[in-house]
Order: sequence, then C-alpha cells, then structure tokens
Amino acid sequence: IIRKAKEQKLDIPSAESFQALTGKGIEATVDGRDVKVVSPGFLRDASIEIPENAYSDAAETVVFVLLDDRLAGFIALADEVREESAGAIRAFKNLGVKVLMATGDNEKVARAVSDNMGLDGYYAEVLPHQKVDLVKELQGKGEFVSMTGDGVN
Repeated sequence: IIRKAKEQKLDIPSAESFQALTGKGIEATVDGRDVKVVSPGFLRDASIEIPENAYSDAAETVVFVLLDDRLAGFIALADEVREESAGAIRAFKNLGVKVLMATGDNEKVARAVSDNMGLDGYYAEVLPHQKVDLVKELQGKGEFVSMTGDGVN
C-alpha cells in the first residue's frame, strides 16, 4: 500500500498511535483522526454495509478504510506466491505430506491460492485463535501437525 501511494506521489502522514485489531485489521490516529484498515468481518460486526463493487476479482483480498468509524473506501490486495513457498510445498507433497492452509482470507482467495499452489485443502476466514483450535482438532483426529505462518498473528 505504501509503495503504491509513493508511486502516486501521495503525502503519507505519520501515525500518532497504532494498534493491531487481532484478526480484524489495524487502527491508528493520523492527523487527529481515527483511521482503521479492517476486514469484511469487522464491517459485519460493526453493522457497516459492504459496497457491492468491493469485490471484482476472486483472487483479491479486500480491506476497508474507515475514517472516524465511517467507510471511506476499500483497497484490493493480491498475494503473489513466492517461488520458495511453491517449492517447499512441492517438496512436502513429494514426501507424501498432506499440505493444508488456514487463512484469514475469504473463501474465493483461499480457493484460488490453494488451487494455484496445489494444496490438499484449505480453511478460509480463520481468525488467529481459531487456527490453534484447528490444529488441536486435527491432532485429535490422529493427524501429525506442523504449522508455519507469516508471524502477523
């Protein structure tokens, strides 16, 4: 987002405070205004209507920008799968390891990434605490589970 803003030569003011809204987005004070960049789930929980034109591409994650708790816009983000990630998944699959993904992304994005990477399955719209529950559930079924992530949550 920052890179694109700089390309557009937009002024990027500094945040006066910042906090993560676990599994839902981020919040900061910028130029005295409350700014949030949040997930669709946050909007649903806050009873804020999601614009119909927010979803144009199945492989994009959409985040919403709120200024002082009012919807100001949205940003569509597309993940680029790193070659080393694809290589690691191929290596695990060659060893007979079942590879699943648990992501906070929506169903369409999760399916697109899963299909692109050749995963054995995926879980979409999973919050951080639900990922722990998912690991426990799989272990309870006798699965040997190893997990890695981006470290964001």
